[in-house]
Amino acid sequence: MRRKSLILFVFVLVTAVLFSACTPDLSLEPAAPEPVETDEAAAPEADQPVVVEEGETIEVEAGTGLSGQIQIAGSTTVQPLSEKLALAFMALNPELVIEVQGGGSSVGVTAAGEGTVNIGQVSREIKGSEFEAFPDLMVHTIAYDGIAIVTHPDLQLPSITLEEAKRIFGGEITNYAEIGGPDGEIIVVSREEGSGTRAAFDELVLESSEPELEMTETALLQQSNGQVRTTVATTPNAIGYLSFGFLDESVNLVEINGFLPTVDNVLAGNYPVFRPLNLTTNGDPDALSQAFLDFILSPDGQEIVSEDYIPAVGEDAGYVPPTDLSGQIQVAGSTTVQPLTEKLALAFMAYNPALVIEVQGGGSSVGVTAAGEGTVNIGQVSREIKGSEFDAFPDLMVHTIAYDGIAIVTHPDLQLPSITLEEAKRIFGGEITNYAEIGGPDAEIIVVSREEGSGTRAAFDELVLESSEPELEMTETALLQQSNGQVRTTVATTPNAIGYLSFGFLDESVNLVEINGYLPTVENVLAGNYPVFRPLNLTTLGEPDELSQAFLDFILSSFGQVIVAEDYIRAR
Repeated sequence: MRRKSLILFVFVLVTAVLFSACTPDLSLEPAAPEPVETDEAAAPEADQPVVVEEGETIEVEAGTGLSGQIQIAGSTTVQPLSEKLALAFMALNPELVIEVQGGGSSVGVTAAGEGTVNIGQVSREIKGSEFEAFPDLMVHTIAYDGIAIVTHPDLQLPSITLEEAKRIFGGEITNYAEIGGPDGEIIVVSREEGSGTRAAFDELVLESSEPELEMTETALLQQSNGQVRTTVATTPNAIGYLSFGFLDESVNLVEINGFLPTVDNVLAGNYPVFRPLNLTTNGDPDALSQAFLDFILSPDGQEIVSEDYIPAVGEDAGYVPPTDLSGQIQVAGSTTVQPLTEKLALAFMAYNPALVIEVQGGGSSVGVTAAGEGTVNIGQVSREIKGSEFDAFPDLMVHTIAYDGIAIVTHPDLQLPSITLEEAKRIFGGEITNYAEIGGPDAEIIVVSREEGSGTRAAFDELVLESSEPELEMTETALLQQSNGQVRTTVATTPNAIGYLSFGFLDESVNLVEINGYLPTVENVLAGNYPVFRPLNLTTLGEPDELSQAFLDFILSSFGQVIVAEDYIRAR
């Protein structure tokens, strides 16, 4: 098998360009772009240079005053990304002209190696024979890209394995009925030889296991990703493969091993078919090319990359989860953090089958005490650590792994208008006792709350009951519950009940209440519109032990933060 350095290099990923200065960011699914296509078989001269259209505005920083020309040619997969980056960089430098052309990955290597262009574009690993031909070739990875298997829009297939994909494109499986699909002849659509997408697909799919296979001789060969997409979309029973950047609604996506081809599934280690997008130079780049490469790998450049692809630079650049750990990690505390820790633990144990991570609840106060006394390796705390707790355990270390909103919820038959934070405070503080006082129905308010010692309760007290002077305490008539789950059940089954829940516990059994006109959603937290949110922390007594540190590194990596983003707000 020749997957070699793709697996080791790919998760050089991602999150630095997604962060906010004030609140953490959440990964969003990229929209399908409309790339500019160039026939890879054509000579580079046939393509038109990139220019900034008159009147076009691009939000960039102040210009740096560079002038001159940069010539780029090669992969049509990398081409639309290079064009977007070139537009942004030329907007910074109006006297600079960057011409971006296609031609294919092999053209990119040769043109850069022979010095006929400043920069070559290559959407695959560089071959040994190419390094032999051009020993001074330098490779600059600017992004990562998945390759999706796609079908005609009328063709729905079940999830397939990587081995089945290999045998389909290798010509050994010729009817969809053989993989649980309809009875129909398989029409394979592929890129031509010399294409970077084809080379990566061959390596990652056809050569993924022994015996290696070659692309079926009956494949309909196309000169670009765009042509593959058009052919698959218009040919009944067709199946092909596309760069993530060329996906749109004209084709159907095929799951591999139960996972759709998405950026999040690549980051989580679930989707196996991805490759680097490279720029190449003949030795050290010239001054203008180096300035362009520096821009591409800067936060501004990688933000452009992240619109359609996976960034090559991030805080955890080069991180790869370990796979040989063994032993045990004990975790206890907040029931809000518990389900998130359990999901993260399952993912980390999948990489390390000999490792056991036991995750228990008990509440945030239990998490602090258990970690502080050393009875567990890691404590879970869904609030800020109190000064008294730091006094009791001065060596306590706090590791924020996510942020979580707290939503005010009501019985499903109770619809309330938007309320202010002050009104929320007075409801839970017992000063407002009838919903008619806030424009709701004429009914007594039944407050449901977490018990004292709960992290959710402590955060709610601080963010709502203590949000302004005079501070209030939770009403003595509140129905106290031992977990978010119990709060949800009590509110859902008690007429006129109102309570509060971690975002991670929201479902259709309760109604959401707007605060200041905004629903409790991740998007509204990130936009600064929804005020009730708090950190989700893991705590250790001093520096974590080796196994705990490895687990924390995983949680704060792109791998872990993708899992966080499913229900919570990323810490990174």
